[in-house]
Amino acid sequence: MKSVYFIPSNRNIERCLTSYMKEIDFAQKKYGIHIPIVVPETNDKQFVAQNARTINLLQEKYPKIEILHLTTKLQEAYFDILLAGEDPEFKKVFLAQHTDYGNCMNKLFLMTCSLGADALHRRDSDTRLIFDELKAEELYPIELELNYLGKRISDCSNITINTADKSILNREIWVVGGNYYGEWNLDVRDFARVSFDPIYRLYELLGFPKESVVDICNTAFQLDQQFTQGEKQTLVTSVNDGLNPDCGNVAVYKLHEKLPNLPGRNTAAADYFAFDTATALGIPSIHHTREVFHEYKKDEFQLANKMKYWEGVSKFADYFNAYMSIYDSDLNKTFGDDRKEVITNDIVQAIQSYVSEFSKLGVHERVERIDRIANEVLIPFDEKYSQVGDYIIEHSEQLVREANQEYEFHVKLIENWDRLIQRAKEIDLRKVADSNSVANT
Repeated sequence: MKSVYFIPSNRNIERCLTSYMKEIDFAQKKYGIHIPIVVPETNDKQFVAQNARTINLLQEKYPKIEILHLTTKLQEAYFDILLAGEDPEFKKVFLAQHTDYGNCMNKLFLMTCSLGADALHRRDSDTRLIFDELKAEELYPIELELNYLGKRISDCSNITINTADKSILNREIWVVGGNYYGEWNLDVRDFARVSFDPIYRLYELLGFPKESVVDICNTAFQLDQQFTQGEKQTLVTSVNDGLNPDCGNVAVYKLHEKLPNLPGRNTAAADYFAFDTATALGIPSIHHTREVFHEYKKDEFQLANKMKYWEGVSKFADYFNAYMSIYDSDLNKTFGDDRKEVITNDIVQAIQSYVSEFSKLGVHERVERIDRIANEVLIPFDEKYSQVGDYIIEHSEQLVREANQEYEFHVKLIENWDRLIQRAKEIDLRKVADSNSVANT
């Protein structure tokens, strides 16, 4: 198995990359394999030049590790080739420089193929190895990723299995990952300091099962976190079992060639679509306890940032409530748990059909849900969050219209994904990067 290690960047990566170079160095020495590090930039702000200097310094320290720095110009050159002759909307989406979690993951999926690999590892630029921040044993997530990816559950030991579905035991593991320690993956600390009740209400409105909300939130959000190190690998059995890996501490095999995520401007958690659909299809995903440290954000209230953030949460509420019909479906049984190929063309077409209905859902109910997030969570909390809530209500209809356009594009992307993957496999991303780097010097 050949794999690529991605650190998508939207900030200065010095501390992050310095930390993760040790993980790649460990993996290459232990397994005797070559794993390139790829740093795709989200935009072309000032930190990109600093990142280039950091990469050059680390390249000198680790000469046996290949580092590929993909600026927005190099990405444009890549997508010019990949999307030649395609609908211009594809290029517009892939090259957008706004926050788009699903699109970011999709780019990594395609680039994996263009680097001749069949698996990818992802770490986010606001994370680091846990033992670089806390007193902890030097354990690397990539060790478990390489040990389990592509193996059948039945051939692996030390995996906790909490399901009666035996069909999954003879299937390959396509996803391996863990979680964050440190900053929460949802910015609700202000609420938690006062009461968890608004957080519970938020999670119900986001679409999580009411009976599971308290357990999910109490596990995810702890004001007095105590780090404990342990080793446990568990089979993920549901979108709601609390064991879904974070996208910044995960590895993927084969799945990236089958399903693209939902590209959505500022839509929180849209990059989990492929993982959640795979779980519904009975594709083995392993959750491990080797967390990475998630950088704490500055504890200050900036109105513009909060407005943008809660736009993303509101769009997630629309997305998750719609797409949950896929995740809640027992797709594994529907398509036969004894099927030889876990994601057939018929399955992809069925998922495409599901998604095609989401833009047709009633607008009034969806706008009302977003307004309820504002009225029941934000506005009652305090004067500052009340301003955020007023902004969300003012823009809720616009957010639903935007979501509809994105769902329709997702249908188009799913329909064309196999062809795009095959085209990506015909492109040598290293040559594209090298030739354009020379041209720009």
